[in-house]
Amino acid sequence: MKDILEIQGVISVNKAPLLSLSIILVLLLPVFSTVFNTASAQQQQTEKKGPYVDQVTFIHRDDENLALEEVKSGNLDAYYFHIPLEAAADAKSDPRVTVYDRTAGSAGLLMNPAPARDGNSLNPFSIKEVRFAMNYLIDRQFVVNEIYKGYGSPLVDPFGIYSPEYLNVIDTVESFGFSYNPGLAEKMITDAMTAAGATKDAASGNKWMFKESPVTVKIMIRLDDASRKSIGELVASKLEESGFTVQKEYGDLTKANTIVYGSNPQDLKWNVYTEGLAGTSVFVKYNPIIPGQMYAPWVGNMPGSQNPSFWNYQNSTLDEITQKIFFANFTSAEDRSRLVNAAVKGGIQESVRIFLAQRTEPFVVSSSLKGVVNDFGAGITSKYSLVNARPSDGKGTLNIGVKQIHQGSWNGIGGLSDTYSRDIFNNVYDSATFRDPYTGEIIPMRTQWTDISTQGPTGKLQVAEDAQTWDPATQKWKDAGPDATATSKVTYKLLYSKWHNGIPMDKSDLLYSQYFTFEWGTNSGSDDQTVDPEYTSSAAPALPLLKGIKFTSDGTLESYVNFWHYDDKEIADFAPAWAAEPWEITAATERLVTDGKFAYSRSQASAKNVDWLDPIVPEHAQAIKEELQQMKSENYVPAALKGIVSVDDAKKRYDASIAWINTHGNAIISNGAFYLDSFNIAGGTITIRAFRDPSYPFEQGHWSAYENPKLATIERVDAARMIEIGKPAEMTVSVQVDGKPSNDALVEYFIFNKDGKVVARGEAKAAQDGSAAGTFRVDLTPENTSKLTPGPSQLKIFANSKYAFRPDISTNTILAVAAGAPGGSNSGGVSTTTPGSNGGQQQQQPQQPAQPSGCLIATAAFGSELTPQVQYLRNFREHYILSTASGAAFMNAFNTVYYSFSPQVADYERQQPWLQATVKTALYPLFGILMASEKAYSVAAGGDAGAVAAGAVASTLIGAVYLWPAALSARLQGRFGIAAKVSLAVMGAAAALIAIGVATTDNSPLLLLAGTSLFVLSAASASAIAVGKLARIGYTALIRQAGRH
Repeated sequence: MKDILEIQGVISVNKAPLLSLSIILVLLLPVFSTVFNTASAQQQQTEKKGPYVDQVTFIHRDDENLALEEVKSGNLDAYYFHIPLEAAADAKSDPRVTVYDRTAGSAGLLMNPAPARDGNSLNPFSIKEVRFAMNYLIDRQFVVNEIYKGYGSPLVDPFGIYSPEYLNVIDTVESFGFSYNPGLAEKMITDAMTAAGATKDAASGNKWMFKESPVTVKIMIRLDDASRKSIGELVASKLEESGFTVQKEYGDLTKANTIVYGSNPQDLKWNVYTEGLAGTSVFVKYNPIIPGQMYAPWVGNMPGSQNPSFWNYQNSTLDEITQKIFFANFTSAEDRSRLVNAAVKGGIQESVRIFLAQRTEPFVVSSSLKGVVNDFGAGITSKYSLVNARPSDGKGTLNIGVKQIHQGSWNGIGGLSDTYSRDIFNNVYDSATFRDPYTGEIIPMRTQWTDISTQGPTGKLQVAEDAQTWDPATQKWKDAGPDATATSKVTYKLLYSKWHNGIPMDKSDLLYSQYFTFEWGTNSGSDDQTVDPEYTSSAAPALPLLKGIKFTSDGTLESYVNFWHYDDKEIADFAPAWAAEPWEITAATERLVTDGKFAYSRSQASAKNVDWLDPIVPEHAQAIKEELQQMKSENYVPAALKGIVSVDDAKKRYDASIAWINTHGNAIISNGAFYLDSFNIAGGTITIRAFRDPSYPFEQGHWSAYENPKLATIERVDAARMIEIGKPAEMTVSVQVDGKPSNDALVEYFIFNKDGKVVARGEAKAAQDGSAAGTFRVDLTPENTSKLTPGPSQLKIFANSKYAFRPDISTNTILAVAAGAPGGSNSGGVSTTTPGSNGGQQQQQPQQPAQPSGCLIATAAFGSELTPQVQYLRNFREHYILSTASGAAFMNAFNTVYYSFSPQVADYERQQPWLQATVKTALYPLFGILMASEKAYSVAAGGDAGAVAAGAVASTLIGAVYLWPAALSARLQGRFGIAAKVSLAVMGAAAALIAIGVATTDNSPLLLLAGTSLFVLSAASASAIAVGKLARIGYTALIRQAGRH
């Protein structure tokens, strides 16, 4: 079975056991478009195996600016960390480097929900409502715009807008409607803290107190990441403003590992951590582990890490839901969708882990290096890159800069939990299966399935009687017997090779991996020494699903599992037995751990006060070597391999691994295209070399087909500017794939109402009426449009190529109007060109998602629809204008004009900082005008009378403030007298008021529309003319006065 940790890409990777193929599987190589077969491998023995280059050296460079300069100068060929965001624009125009954007990682907050041990102190984040309030206290848009300089998008869920899973959860995510609202956050915190017995008053300096002591929040801030340091300072500031006493703790990943992940949460050494997650280590179409990894305790990634020595966060509901997702305990795609949405909803409500922003990180590579593959999950750090990299000058070595050279353990059971170690390790290990770097679909790698049989989701098939599983109770292999059944059976052809130490892989390695999963996944009680809380808790739920494996006489492997998926390739991914290291290395580490000298996981090491086993560290490798020597002297054969491996064969393996450790100083022995040659701690380097053994199955260039994704781009959206509520509507979308019009795309649409809720969604269909290729139709039914309310709505279209699931996203504003309103035809329409987010290049920066907003120009000026200024404008529109018939009628007329030009103006404004500043300054008088209008609305007792009063005040003041320069025209001023002009305007306003009254009484939409429009124009014109005349008089007087001097 595929290891949990192999899929998640953010926790540890287990390379020894079956369940321990960890992140690694998700870490590694992309795959071939044609199934590689053994025959072709034999025919190409003369082909050079593995990568193009002979050696890669990873060099510690924690200064991103220095690393960028070294890539420019040629000292480094690439940098495996993002460059400073402020340097990205210049780097993109520098011919010496190529910039690849990676959109996968996230920034957020991990909260400690542990209650205080005694009743004399209070951890505010033990209160669910306080945790949830953080969603409103921190401005996600500010984090994206100011801290990440626009390189990212606001993030609420664990997937993000560019994940194939996002469209599955979009309704749930949008239903929360999160926006920056410190007032609401303050109220939620106050209510919760008061209920918990805390107080806050002037006597305490407006600080929260509990039992006469300040309520202190300890925030762990990463000092080695400038962006996360800024987020930490922002969060600390907001918590202080909320009345908490804040204690800042700064440190790097090592310190964070110790304090946050390695300590008992109830010790309250931390309350909040500015967490950064690297994202999945490979692109995943159906991500089974992310909901559990981010929200559920059983995976071991929540506070307490499932260590029985610690206090642990518990949530049996989320455990049950996410285990069903991971172990495919569903009956259809719809059933799975329901589970994923339930997990995301429950996780957001619990808010132990809060997401703030999905990062778009610019990575740099020397422009002379070809063959780099920008995996949609791992980015350029995917194993696809180095195995396919080709220096244009033909050199055989590469120098890769890395932010950190060693930050955590490299053991595959409870280590490899940081992105820095995985970025290197994924090059030395080949997994059983892998994923297409652009579709996220399963592809064969070292286990190539020849048959997938299933009776799922509800049926069963017969298990071969001699299929075996390990029985921890009897310490023997157990046959399935005549009555055993399973849901699915997969038959594999195994692509063995030699291990890097020269010993051939064989079935003993796979059996030992299978043994380890059962032995260490079973907790038999307090005397059981083969238990690690982190590993055991994640492996145990899988054991009932593994029904047996059988090695056949023709060299294939049969695997029987109680696992089903509507995509049968996912079954093939779950079922294989595979190994990431020789069995003797796993056996040696087992003996060291059960003897109490080391621990596999970080939390267990902390609990037992021993070292976290790390086979790349020379001292730990030496301990493994000494254990191998002891095993040799004992003629030791593990119980799981007795009768399968002879003593002589075991000794040959011990000798080979001992020799490896003597030569290389590490115990990292695997089966990939590179081997780990050396780790220079003092010099800060790790060197890997090409594994050229003829047994290695893949020749040079095997992965070159993945160098360039075939992306979809939205060229145009043809839609009606206004949609009549309750009437059908249609629109067309023009799509290209790989730069050419094509129907090889999946086009989906979502319509959000003015409150940001999804009211309609569906799949656009390729036109079948003889239209050109790449033409997709969106047909909205009367039921769809009836869910809209008058005013602006947002149409969001996602287009994915069938060859690359990275959506191009088009966001358009449509205006919903009452049926029969002028200009409200749902046919015909406006052609809108939308550049979208893909642009056909791997390194294109993705478009940022935006929430619906009718104040497009103001939103562009202030940078976010979540700013108080824009929120004020929207609130005024929705609560004072659209709440009345006359106001709604005027908005219909206003929007017809406004939305004909405002999207284009807003787009241009975002690209021109000077224009943003100018518009922002110009808008400030409007806030005062609207405040005066609110007063008028209240004085007139609201309703239509209040709307008219507010409209009169607003129109008059807008004319006086903004329109008077137009009234300075000499021709306009000279044609009529001031009294005549003002009188005409006043008469127009009076006539408009009469029309509004009649229209309201007779329920006449057209007359109401005409009356409100005339009233606004007349009032604004009268005040503009009056102020213009006064300005001319004042100017003339000043000139005359100056002339006298």
